[in-house]
Amino acid sequence: MSTTATSPARVRTALLVVQFLFGVNYLVSKGIVTALDPAAWAVIRSTSALAILAVVALIGRRRLPPLRDVALLAVAGIFGVTLNQGLFLEGLARTTVSRSALICAQIPTFVLLFSLVARQERLTVRKTLGFLAGLGGVAVLLEADRFSLDARWLAGDLLTLANAASYALFVVIGRKVMARNDPLAATTVVFFFGALGLAAYGGPAVMDVAPGDLDGRLLAAMAFAVLGATVATYFLNMWAIKRATATRVALFIFLQPVVASLLGVVFRDEQVTPRFVVATLLVFAALALRDGPNEKPLAESTGKRP
Repeated sequence: MSTTATSPARVRTALLVVQFLFGVNYLVSKGIVTALDPAAWAVIRSTSALAILAVVALIGRRRLPPLRDVALLAVAGIFGVTLNQGLFLEGLARTTVSRSALICAQIPTFVLLFSLVARQERLTVRKTLGFLAGLGGVAVLLEADRFSLDARWLAGDLLTLANAASYALFVVIGRKVMARNDPLAATTVVFFFGALGLAAYGGPAVMDVAPGDLDGRLLAAMAFAVLGATVATYFLNMWAIKRATATRVALFIFLQPVVASLLGVVFRDEQVTPRFVVATLLVFAALALRDGPNEKPLAESTGKRP
């Protein structure tokens, strides 16, 4: 695909939509895993998303990736779907929404680390300042100064941390293979392998789900989680990964807790606090710093220039 002057704006728009949908998904998914076994929901979510993606890909006659890339996409599916969704939902069922959001906000840090190890990117002044500002904003918003290890939430917190690392690996691996493949076809392949892994993990739990347990409100939440927070977000992320560096894609994740808090203000009559204002300014400063045009390297590297 040729690069146009509007490409950066389109990438930013896609990533903003992803963060909004994921921000809403924290609240929606917490409600779902309260009503359903997390393992059962992980299987339903991934197989439903796979079916939708496969139908759209077939209708559009999208070309499948070559066999040499299918192996990489299979690995991406294990990290980005099987482990990511399984660990996220199991963790969310055992911890609070705010603690989950705080821990998931470390994904950009993991992406930066893995990208440096893989020599996909170089450490720069803007990149470092951007990540520090983003971490600071999320820490202020979610009151990290009051965050403490609690036996009640420890298992959920550790599962969520593993989820953050898994998703970061997915982003880095995806960046490597997406540059040469169709995003929709590649996302479908990722979900094929990811759904297989989740079926092995949560298949028995699905058999215990009774149709009578699924009321209208729960079905609506599940529909949003599949269509909005799975099919749309994964496709847009893969589309963006093809056109931007892994750390630039990951940095937008800092917006998710801000979105979740803003929705609380709009829909739950929560107050706009000084913490929210400071955190929002820091997060947008992080995006401005990382999205800047010219970056000065902090150290020489043999990796590719972002």
